[in-house]
Amino acid sequence: MSDEHCNSPVHTIVAGYGLPGRIVVDWLASHHIAHCIIELNPATVHRCEKSGTSIIEGSCTDPQVLKHAGIDTAQLLVLAIPDQKAALEATSIARQLNPRIRIITRCHYTSAGIEAKARGADEVIVAEQIVAEELLRRLDHRFQLPK
Repeated sequence: MSDEHCNSPVHTIVAGYGLPGRIVVDWLASHHIAHCIIELNPATVHRCEKSGTSIIEGSCTDPQVLKHAGIDTAQLLVLAIPDQKAALEATSIARQLNPRIRIITRCHYTSAGIEAKARGADEVIVAEQIVAEELLRRLDHRFQLPK
């Protein structure tokens, strides 16, 4: 396991290495911000380990995995996983393990975003809101009505 950044005193934990997680990790890397990835898919972990990526196999809902990723000293946790139920659970667990950490939680629905905030998320990204905003943007572009 390549996890040299996972125990850096100032770092970000990214849970989920699908497209949203990869975009976050690429941004962190381009800004030289230490980070550690938590990923459930063993094939993804194996592929990343070969390239030296700081990645841990496991669930972000497992306190031991979060501790191995350095939750105690991390400044930011980005929950980019597609499993909304797990993201909500991980939000609660992370908040208990490190009351000072900033948490960004990905959710599908506005109601889950409200719940994520109640569980300790500092910010939420709600897919249905993003889709609604993009639909409006495209309608504005398509119809170009005067304001």
